[in-house]
Amino acid sequence: MLKYFAAAQALRLASSGSATKKLYRRIGNVLGGRRRGRGLPAHYIQRAHDNLARIEARGGIADGMTMMELGTGWAHWEALFTRLFYDVDVILFDVWDNRQFDGFQAYARELRQRLRRDVDRPAAAIDRAEALLDAVLTAPDFDAVYRLLNFRYMVEADGSLAAIPDGSLDLIVSSDVLEHVSAAAVPGLIAEMRRILKPGGIIAHRIVPFDHLKIYDRSAHDKQYLQFSEEKWNAWFANDVQYQNRIQHSEWLALVEAGGFAIETADMLMGQPVDGMTISPRFAHLPATDWAAINSYIVARAP
Repeated sequence: MLKYFAAAQALRLASSGSATKKLYRRIGNVLGGRRRGRGLPAHYIQRAHDNLARIEARGGIADGMTMMELGTGWAHWEALFTRLFYDVDVILFDVWDNRQFDGFQAYARELRQRLRRDVDRPAAAIDRAEALLDAVLTAPDFDAVYRLLNFRYMVEADGSLAAIPDGSLDLIVSSDVLEHVSAAAVPGLIAEMRRILKPGGIIAHRIVPFDHLKIYDRSAHDKQYLQFSEEKWNAWFANDVQYQNRIQHSEWLALVEAGGFAIETADMLMGQPVDGMTISPRFAHLPATDWAAINSYIVARAP
């Protein structure tokens, strides 16, 4: 737990002011850019394939639709993968500009090399996807990619979706994003997603309630934070630069339903059992499956 605590304190220090946050992001972009230049994380293709398959299973995507990727990040990964197989318009939404064109091109290049081997799609669909990736890989910059793929990039520092018209989207997706949204802001964000979706539109979110401080201390439990009250967590572990809201799977389902959506599918990936861990009253009343869930997959439909 020493590394766990030390990492939390370092991240809290990085969160102490605008200058330290800016420095943290600059360093993170440099180090992350080097990693992305080395190619795709091992699970990225399978993750994007599975995310898209869940949407397809609910009839949530078709040519001619308009979708949005929330928290599009450095490389627009979910949007890029989806666009290879569907002729859709895409809004790429984020709260700050972390784009890295070299990393984006490295991901696209490796995807092009692995597509036919690693993606289970009809041959004609793979042919089309390869042709699109070939065009992407000749683009000189993001603007050229956006024109090619019908992407529109938006940055709103406060996370507001107010600039997006009512009922203008068919699909909203995110992957490894919503766990980083302020807990207080989540109900309003869900309400905004309902506002901007067309009737019958779909939201599809992969949420990661895995304890992100374990990245720095592999000896920690997958859900180490379950032992901490809100007061203790906020006093010693919470930070802004790698904020995690600690909302659990069943709580996400309740929030989505309270926002007016009907749950279509809800799955979990389970991590370590919590045998022997003292669970804080903040989480003790929740289903035991919540305690071990390290990924939540939620697809829901607007009325």
